[in-house]
Amino acid sequence: MNREWFDGPLAGFARTLVLDNARPVIPLPELLREKILDRLLLQVYGPELMPDKLPVLVSQWFKFYAMQLIPPVIVASLVQGVSWTLRLDQLAFALHERGFLDGVKFESAGLVASPSDEPFERFAPLLENLQQVIEQLSAYGSVAPGVLWSSAGDYLETCLRQLAQINGASAQIGYGLLRERLRPDGRRNPLFKAIIYIEGPDGQSVRQRRSCCLSHQVAWVGRCEHCPLTDRA
Repeated sequence: MNREWFDGPLAGFARTLVLDNARPVIPLPELLREKILDRLLLQVYGPELMPDKLPVLVSQWFKFYAMQLIPPVIVASLVQGVSWTLRLDQLAFALHERGFLDGVKFESAGLVASPSDEPFERFAPLLENLQQVIEQLSAYGSVAPGVLWSSAGDYLETCLRQLAQINGASAQIGYGLLRERLRPDGRRNPLFKAIIYIEGPDGQSVRQRRSCCLSHQVAWVGRCEHCPLTDRA
C-alpha cells in the first residue's frame, strides 16, 4: 500500500491503519472465535454486563470493527481505484489495552483494481466481508443482523459525507450502497437507508439510524447520538 494514497485532506481516513510491524495484531478469524470474543467482551465491559447483555455488547463491539475497516477501504476504492480482497484470513486487528479493536492491518498482496462505477460490484469485497462477520457475530451474540448492518451503514454514510466535502464526485458511487433497495441480482440490500435525515422540532435536519444499536439497554452507555427511538429525550 502506498502511504501517499492518504496524503493531505485524506489523512484522517487512514488513522486506523496499521502500516508496520511494530504493533502486534491478531488475525480476524482468531478474534471471531467464541472463546476469544468471550474474553474480549468481558475485558471491555466487565462481569456486570457480560454475558447478561451480550446482544448489546456485540452490537457495540461491532461498531469498532466498522469504524476501523470502512474508511480506508472506501477511500482506497473511490479515490485510488483499488481494493483489498478483504477475505477474513487477510485481515488482522490491533487491540486497545481495554480489549476493543484499535487498528486494522491489510494483506497488501491482496490488492485488486476496483474500476467499476456500479457500487455493488465495486464494493463486493467489502459487502462480502461484512456479510461474513455479521453472520458470525449475530449467531454468537443473538443479535439481529439488521442491527449490525445499520451500524455498518452508519459509518459508511459518515465516511462518504466526509469524503464528499473533499471529493464529491468520488463519493457519489459509494452512496449507491445506501440508496438502492435491491442489489443488481434482486437480493435485498441490507444497507438501504441505513441513515435517514428527518426534520427536527426546530426545523433543522436530524440524522437518524434506521435500526437501534441497542445501546440504550445499558444505562452507562445510553442512547447513541442518532438513536431512531421516537421517545428519546
